Amino acid sequence: MNAYLEITRPNVCFLTVFAVLVGAILSSTGNPIILLVALIAAFLICAAGNVINDYCDYEIDKINKPKRPLPSGKITLRKVVAYYFLLNTVGIALALLVSPAYFTIAIFNSIISILYAWKLKKIAIIGNITDSFLAAVTFISGALISMTFLDMLTSPVLILAGIAALTTMGREIYKDIEDIKGDKALGAKTLPILVGNSASMILARTFVILGAISAIRPYIHQVFGINYIISVIPCIIVLLYSTILKDPKKAQKIVKIGMFLGIFAFLVGTLMG
Repeated sequence: MNAYLEITRPNVCFLTVFAVLVGAILSSTGNPIILLVALIAAFLICAAGNVINDYCDYEIDKINKPKRPLPSGKITLRKVVAYYFLLNTVGIALALLVSPAYFTIAIFNSIISILYAWKLKKIAIIGNITDSFLAAVTFISGALISMTFLDMLTSPVLILAGIAALTTMGREIYKDIEDIKGDKALGAKTLPILVGNSASMILARTFVILGAISAIRPYIHQVFGINYIISVIPCIIVLLYSTILKDPKKAQKIVKIGMFLGIFAFLVGTLMG
């Protein structure tokens, strides 16, 4: 059972749940039961996306991450496919109970996740943009529990989505540098393969710095108050610290910590102003 949990990358799933929760609270979602169903759906759909990602990365992970559940033999390919369909089907079914907009974005995200894992992640910049979109849209998904797509055009949730997109873009480029050996062996055309590690590191750091600076925007635009700006300072420090590291593996892990701290700051801002 540990392998089945590990392959879902629960830390990423909880990050998604927190982001959906922030979007929901910021849009004044009132029904706690509907909110709970939405959060469970988000966790399952995210978990399914991570599972299918590992399935598509099976050959690459033999080189880059041989201890992952699939390449290590803890789970078979056939069981992983069944597991993906179980998680995704239950997640989509729960999303249907939330709202038409939430169900629509859940379907869309599921399709994008499959395309990303299958083809898009191996294409320079396109794969990074796709993953950044999936990270950013979690905030929007939370708002769509009670809002329509039209309402979203003027929602402050879009600011938070933008911050998430920038930091995720940086982290994904770090991860591409980390995985360059396996990606190159299987013919992927990621950014580090095309332009080299040095240029990719500069670009990754640029996106992370932009994300750190953008974290101030919710306060400037009066989305959140003084409690938010105090809470977000550790996030900004951690993100900026990641940009002075030379090891992309360590840098992307530090960025992930910064993202968790950012989500916490968003929660503080949402609940306390």
